[in-house]
Amino acid sequence: MMNRDSASCEDEVCDVSCESAASDDAATGAVSLAYPEGGRDAWCCLVGSALIMFPSFGFQTAVGTVQDYITIHQLSGYSVEDIGWISALLVFLTLFLGVQVGPVFDRYGPRLLLAAGSIGSVASYLLLAQCAKYWHFMLTLSVLGGISSAIVTTVAISVLSHWFERRRALVTGICMAGSSAGGAILPIVLRTTFEQYGWAWSLRVVAFIALACYVLAIFLVKGRQLPTTGNGPPSRATINFRAFKSPRLCFLALAVFSFEFIIFGCAALLPTYARYAGFSSHEQFYTLTVLNSMSLLGRVLPGLAADIIGRFNVLLAMMLLTLVIMAGVWVPFGQRNEATLYAVVAVFGFGSGGWISLAPVCAGQLCRTEEYGRFYGTVYSVAAFGTLLTVPVGGEMLAATTPQLLVGFYAAVLVFGLVNVVCSRWALLEWKWRWTAKV
Repeated sequence: MMNRDSASCEDEVCDVSCESAASDDAATGAVSLAYPEGGRDAWCCLVGSALIMFPSFGFQTAVGTVQDYITIHQLSGYSVEDIGWISALLVFLTLFLGVQVGPVFDRYGPRLLLAAGSIGSVASYLLLAQCAKYWHFMLTLSVLGGISSAIVTTVAISVLSHWFERRRALVTGICMAGSSAGGAILPIVLRTTFEQYGWAWSLRVVAFIALACYVLAIFLVKGRQLPTTGNGPPSRATINFRAFKSPRLCFLALAVFSFEFIIFGCAALLPTYARYAGFSSHEQFYTLTVLNSMSLLGRVLPGLAADIIGRFNVLLAMMLLTLVIMAGVWVPFGQRNEATLYAVVAVFGFGSGGWISLAPVCAGQLCRTEEYGRFYGTVYSVAAFGTLLTVPVGGEMLAATTPQLLVGFYAAVLVFGLVNVVCSRWALLEWKWRWTAKV
């Protein structure tokens, strides 16, 4: 554990962390009352959060299927880079606008936000079914879809902090597994419906699935009044700039930037990567299913381990595993045959799933619970720029160079993220590195 007798922290975030660490034993009873850690309402809330993630982030992790389809059909006159801006803006708005949603959630709770975001999300899919021109896709998928997803996904993640503290890594992983399930199932659904019913009805099917998930989630998800911490009301700022005075938060934000750059780049470009590498349309669809199926396991199992041996520790282990596979296997051998491609994609999916589920929990260690929505939004406002850049940059690299070079580039970005997570953990230990510390 951290040395609780060391010098006082540098900033507000560090002060909160030190104060809470110093009183862990005395506050055990209070924490058990503040966080139910289970019960009907808590588990129903978790199920509702996972349902929200299925058609929102789930669609975004499967967006490569849609992007590859419109590259060949409606927008065949545009380059991969140009079309990449559509999906890039979608995910950018989803993450960046979490900065605005976080404080609203902190103040008003989840119910009205979920209703508004759900209506917008379903409407975006229905309108997407009618799109034929570039600006149509930008307005419906990128702008309306991005704003709506920002609302529902931020609420889905943030509301879990009202119910869980000790099990937070595990339940966040289960919640994020909902998006992996969506990313695994929706490409199969779209592959079938594209062939049988065409573009319009395929997107309407997605809209009906989303509607069913959101309606159930609105009834299942509920917030609760948290006990006061005695530290005064939270700041009204949508971004807590003082939080960036903390080295640990800055390093973590840069690491999450690299995560989103790599994960969304692979999710959006994987079908196109498979096409450029010479694989059939069958592999172009099913690589995404393999990626997201393994990501589902990667979001749940590491969360279970993280609550036992430390969130940062497990995050580092998952990053190292993925880096070895990307640099040592995927780059030199990924195009050799179908079996190799599926194997490296599966390991990448498992490892990157751990990054997604553990990064928000690591961010939660740096703030008070009632400010979690704001801090989550602050960290992911930085990460959002990674999603904005990755598809256009990756698409240009894929068209101008080779698929191996693109994977090698993503491996280099992962090295950058790994260094920043190491530095964040080091700062959390007050610059006294200890291998066995549960952090």
